[in-house]
Amino acid sequence: MSKTLFWLVSILFSMATLVRAAENPEDFRFEITGAAWVLNPSGAIQASGTPVDLVKDLNVEQQQPTFYGKLVFKPSRKQRIVVEGTPFRLTGLNTVSRSVVYRGQTFTVSQTLKSSADLDYVFAGYQYDVISGRAGHLGLSLGGTYLSATGTLQAVQTSTMATKSLTLGLPLAGGEFRVFPVPAHSWIDVNGGVRGMALGSYGNYIEASANGGVWIRHVGLEAGYRAVNANIHETSNGGSGVSLHLKGPIFSVAWKW
Repeated sequence: MSKTLFWLVSILFSMATLVRAAENPEDFRFEITGAAWVLNPSGAIQASGTPVDLVKDLNVEQQQPTFYGKLVFKPSRKQRIVVEGTPFRLTGLNTVSRSVVYRGQTFTVSQTLKSSADLDYVFAGYQYDVISGRAGHLGLSLGGTYLSATGTLQAVQTSTMATKSLTLGLPLAGGEFRVFPVPAHSWIDVNGGVRGMALGSYGNYIEASANGGVWIRHVGLEAGYRAVNANIHETSNGGSGVSLHLKGPIFSVAWKW
């Protein structure tokens, strides 16, 4: 009886292994990813005054998780429609050691500043996979991003407040890949990508990520690192704008069907 049970389990395990090996991990219609991105922000904001450093002047909080979401739709084997987005919410509280000017309002030495910087990011684009198969894919993408940023400084002692908003759309191009390094199996993957655009004297925007993870049938658990550099000005000679560096580890759950 024990030998029969042993052989039955062995046969079922072998059949399951063959089924998994026969599956094409790139053969899906939708893939949804939700992630916690642990941010370490740095950079500066400027509006009708001096550049205000997010870390030195405002003491913006570090290691704060923010949501990152991504939807991939595959109308055919080599084509993808990609939509992704992140709502950034940065806050800080600090007593400044120098005078700063923001939105025409001067905040003097020893004033305690309460700050917030909100940035909503949405990207939508088309990707064509120049390589696609059981071992993974390599794709090139083109699309556009929507950025809406608002920065606010408030003096705690006097309640003096200054706010500046900036909204714009940018074209972005890049590449993305996914590799299943174990031959004939799809339970481990390595993926990453880069996307950006040079804006001449108005600045530049670039984002990059790298991840690794495991898949249990249609559900994947991944960990990696993601970084965004946004250096964008309203005019070609600088002035009002943002210079943000957002980076940190990212932990994701993905589902495809």
